[in-house]
Amino acid sequence: MLTINKKTLTIAISAAIVATGASTVHAAGFQLKEQSAEGQGNSFAGQTAKAVDASTIFFNPAGMARLEGNHVQSNLSYIAPKAKYDHKSTSGALGAFLNDSTDIDGGVSAIVPAAYAVWDYSDDIKFGISINAPYGLSTEYGKDWVGAEYNVLSEIKTINLAPSFSYRVNEKLSIGGNVQFQKVEGTLTTTSTTNTTNTLDADDTGYGYAIGVLYEYSDKGRIGASYRSKIDHTLEGTLTAAAVGGVVDAQAEFSTPASASIGIYQEISPKWTLLADISWTDWSSFEELKVTSSASGAQLSNTAYNWSDNVFVSVGANYQYNDKLQLKFGVAYDEGAANDEDRTAGIPDESRIWTSAGASYKLNKQTTFNAGYSYIKASKADVSESPGGTKASGYSGEFDSSVNILSVGVNYQF
Repeated sequence: MLTINKKTLTIAISAAIVATGASTVHAAGFQLKEQSAEGQGNSFAGQTAKAVDASTIFFNPAGMARLEGNHVQSNLSYIAPKAKYDHKSTSGALGAFLNDSTDIDGGVSAIVPAAYAVWDYSDDIKFGISINAPYGLSTEYGKDWVGAEYNVLSEIKTINLAPSFSYRVNEKLSIGGNVQFQKVEGTLTTTSTTNTTNTLDADDTGYGYAIGVLYEYSDKGRIGASYRSKIDHTLEGTLTAAAVGGVVDAQAEFSTPASASIGIYQEISPKWTLLADISWTDWSSFEELKVTSSASGAQLSNTAYNWSDNVFVSVGANYQYNDKLQLKFGVAYDEGAANDEDRTAGIPDESRIWTSAGASYKLNKQTTFNAGYSYIKASKADVSESPGGTKASGYSGEFDSSVNILSVGVNYQF
């Protein structure tokens, strides 16, 4: 029985913990797909079925059954989004402060980590652990922009710890699963027309699970399926606002959605492999964000979202250039979850197209270096807010968003 190199594992996991302080958003809703530099170059096509390295823990834990030996892996993805706002009109009373409507970009660049370790307990049984940031959101605008009554800073950070296992049932079928421990932190900031700042800070820890199955129908092809559960949270913290007399304890019900994926991996020649994936996310569970007083239960604020479920479809290919170098390509369609009526500047979500390329290079028998780049272009997203309730101002405009992503990672086998 092999012993895991504790120093190597500590370095990989520490890198993920340090980097998790940053967050961004670019996939539908506030989902982050950047969990593997190896898969980035394929737009994550076939990721549910590939099972070629330790990152399979996140995409399909059953895939650990295909790995030989122990593995540690660390990944970092630099995400540079743009969310440029084109102003159309204003309404209501903006006051003397909310007057900026030009050169506005809410995109916030960030680094997203992912780290994995797999223990080869036996030929049929594998254990693993992963640290990921599967959801994240950060948009930030000036305190004097025309939409500041609705959004200045919107930030969600998550970190998931997932002890995992897989079992090879027979030569063709493997199953796997894990328990998800999820920490969520959220910050929402707005500015009133009288130039006072309102801030909600809250956090919570929740629990969920993921399961997967991998079927190898031939020595050159396999199909995988996985399901990740919804995780419910009661975010607890404080609301700082003049309207509530200063600082009050507050809470909000919030969930990260369930999702399911099916992928296929098929070698068609010694050089070429074709890949495809389709995933579904239960974004219809995100209807509203209602903030209430922890003491009395009275409603302090409520934002409607009314999102719809979405699908992500990707296709790609790998080209084995030589024994050491594999080239990767992929495209994807990512369906937006928000609707025109309820879309907010905090999450100006719309459908988008991915184009990706990357490479894997075997430095030696134990070490593989992965790199991937994606360019994501979103459809233009209309946003409109009308005066009413506690809001004195309104505005309408359009967001033109795009994202550049560079991912690098190292997988070490021993």
